[in-house]
Amino acid sequence: MTSWRTARLDEVAQVLGGGTPSRQVIRYFGGGIAWATPTDVTALDQLYIATTKETVTEEGLESSSTKLMAPGAVLLTSRATIGYTAVATVPICTNQGFVNFACGEDLLPEFLAYWLRTQKEKMLQHAGGTTFKEIARGTLRKFEISFPRLEEQRHIVDRLSRAEGIVRLRRQAQQKAAELIPAMFIDMFGDPATNPKGWNVRPLSAVSDVISGVAKGRQLSAEESIELPYMRVANVKDGHLDMNEVKTISIKKTEVEKLRIVPGDLLMTEGGDPDKLGRAALWHGEIDLCVHQNHIFKVRSHSDRLVPEYLRSLAGSAYGKAYFLSVAKKTTGIASINKTQLSAFPVLLPPLANQTKFKLQVAAVEGIVALQDAAARKAEATFGSLLAKAFTEAGSQVHSEMERALA
Repeated sequence: MTSWRTARLDEVAQVLGGGTPSRQVIRYFGGGIAWATPTDVTALDQLYIATTKETVTEEGLESSSTKLMAPGAVLLTSRATIGYTAVATVPICTNQGFVNFACGEDLLPEFLAYWLRTQKEKMLQHAGGTTFKEIARGTLRKFEISFPRLEEQRHIVDRLSRAEGIVRLRRQAQQKAAELIPAMFIDMFGDPATNPKGWNVRPLSAVSDVISGVAKGRQLSAEESIELPYMRVANVKDGHLDMNEVKTISIKKTEVEKLRIVPGDLLMTEGGDPDKLGRAALWHGEIDLCVHQNHIFKVRSHSDRLVPEYLRSLAGSAYGKAYFLSVAKKTTGIASINKTQLSAFPVLLPPLANQTKFKLQVAAVEGIVALQDAAARKAEATFGSLLAKAFTEAGSQVHSEMERALA
């Protein structure tokens, strides 16, 4: 490394904590001072933070251990979700889920923020706690950072910012493509809440089979059981399946045909967060033989009445979510529906030809979304590689690699 210096973090930055004003005092909140919680940072799709969900008043600031920091402060999530960073563009303070840094004259905030992201594994190794992991401010003070002159820091930050910007643009394009599907639905069928086209309405059970899954943890003998992959709530997202982790379950051999999922089956969760009701994903045959647990309903459409892609959009629309929320059993922060309530879901039934046309349009859009997703993943991999290299190599070699990757 040419002209790179190594120092402890507390030698090149002021290391600060955060705090929370008493929630019992209403006047401490709602002022003009930005007050960040970890979710403000983990939700970002960029390096900078300018607004926060909550704000505090001057009195609230003075009543707690949080410190007001000038623009340029580097925020690092240090509790539970460790290792997310942001650079403030406004005066800001944080709750106790952060360790924050006010950089000295030798260190660019953006350079530090990017470097901290490369230290996540080290942070996790040094984190303590039982309920959730947390890395102490005193531990982070002792971390050593190597950094070049300010001019070279600016070069590195510029290239990393450009790479991260490409990731952001790819993800935005993917989101815009996905938003076409709800828009197409309304355009073709009208708002289901008002049913302006006067489609016939039938309960879901009249146009499909609604099938419950199998409970986990049953004691079965080896002779009567078989171990199979299964879909659980964590696998079913809003409109798509997450296959990153597929677990297995023991079921009776006699239950396989009832519980197996076939292409075209719509998987719907029974509950969770209230805004997740109506969450449904279509099975395309991702695994040859797979079943589903009891917290997921399998909806198998009658092919002469109902197209699964149409049902998925209907269930996931504001109309569908409103229905499920209206009939759900609610406890603190959780809502759930049972098979009877799902079976009674009022389904608007346009002609099958219209539903099929919608299915074909959805397939075309999903193809675009898949391409955008692949491009975004490639951009993320490139950014991750550049991020790692930027702080382990110096000089023209790294810069030329970054230039080639961004060209």
